Amino acid sequence: MPTPTTSRLDGSWRRLLGGSGVVLTLKVLGALGGFVFSVWVARSLGDAALGRAELFILWVTVGATLLRGGWEGAVVKAFGAWTFQGQGARIRRAFRRWTGAMVLIGLAVAGLGSLGFAEEWGPSPWIGWGMGAWVVIGWLAECLRGTGHVSTYALFQPGWWMLLAGLLIFFGIEDPALALALSGLVMAALAVLGAGWWFGKRFQADGSQEGNGNISMARLAFPIWLGSVLHLVLSWADTAMLSAWLTEADVAHYRAAFRLAALLTFTQFAVNALGAPTFGAQHAAGDQEGLRRTVHRIGWLNTAVALPGLVFLWLLGPWLLSWWGAAFVCREAVMALGILAGAQALNALSGPVMYLLNMTGGERAGLAILALSALIQLALGLWLVPAHGLVGAAWSAAIGMGVWNVVGLIWVRRTQGFWMVSLANGWWKRR
Repeated sequence: MPTPTTSRLDGSWRRLLGGSGVVLTLKVLGALGGFVFSVWVARSLGDAALGRAELFILWVTVGATLLRGGWEGAVVKAFGAWTFQGQGARIRRAFRRWTGAMVLIGLAVAGLGSLGFAEEWGPSPWIGWGMGAWVVIGWLAECLRGTGHVSTYALFQPGWWMLLAGLLIFFGIEDPALALALSGLVMAALAVLGAGWWFGKRFQADGSQEGNGNISMARLAFPIWLGSVLHLVLSWADTAMLSAWLTEADVAHYRAAFRLAALLTFTQFAVNALGAPTFGAQHAAGDQEGLRRTVHRIGWLNTAVALPGLVFLWLLGPWLLSWWGAAFVCREAVMALGILAGAQALNALSGPVMYLLNMTGGERAGLAILALSALIQLALGLWLVPAHGLVGAAWSAAIGMGVWNVVGLIWVRRTQGFWMVSLANGWWKRR
């Protein structure tokens, strides 16, 4: 007979379905904004301009992730646990203290960019503004996710940033990097005001709730930061290598294929947004059966989207690439799309492997798996990209993604006692 705690955690499945639908809708709309930006820049300003915009996004993503120091990942676990324990006042105090630090970091980086130091950091003088803005945006998004407010979290994703930048380009800003920098600053300001108001309204001050999470947060943040660095390698090494050996136009062609392939993980993004805090709560409560059910249900949702989506991309890939322009329907881009789509389908079918490891005490194992995958991808990229261009980059990314998913699945089986791939686990059975 289920305990009250188990029943309450298992009841999160309804929240997972309902909340994931909202998040998925916002994610789709945001992704459409990203596609609009990408297509608009390619058609109005040219392939090379889109390549420069993609490299600007790369530098902003890398810089902001490094500067946040892993605290945005640690806060999901901390706030998720404190929310489950009813420690609202502790969340309120921690949010104010840590957000203040992140805002100061963001302002410092943006200020250095304004003084001209940004010329040394990347491909655009506006890079400091973009990095500073995304230090703050990324932090606040994860704070909201940690407390279960995932619909607003979904609004703070890169697609919406790119949509706003696209509007600025439409109204006359011809430099995509400047448009991205300005839209980032606007989003950061709105995020600070909105999240500050929401946390102050939801969590009331209570002096009876004591506790200082600084030490444990710092210890938790460091391995998460290392994991984020490795994720950056796995996510962006292919693009960075293309920029080193090929042209900006080639970068644009590859990123168009990458964006299309990433459509297969839409559902995974949505359910992971709610699933990660749920994993942590179920693990803390010792509800192993509930954890298994949640993982398999998430796997089923991913499977229902990924398999038909894979067939769709393989059949209609050239037509979809033609939206960006005739130059994008080249043999290399079409082949890269097919390879990347297969890898993303495997990623979706495997489920939230790294999320599960990070939320259930398997951070060290996750780091080792990501490190192995990153080393393999880097080695393959250095060999394949100079020789085979876009196709080589796609194969290096696909193999790196495959390694961390397969090894992660084996590790979860060893430590948790179940296979995460719901398709091979009887997801059709009533649970």
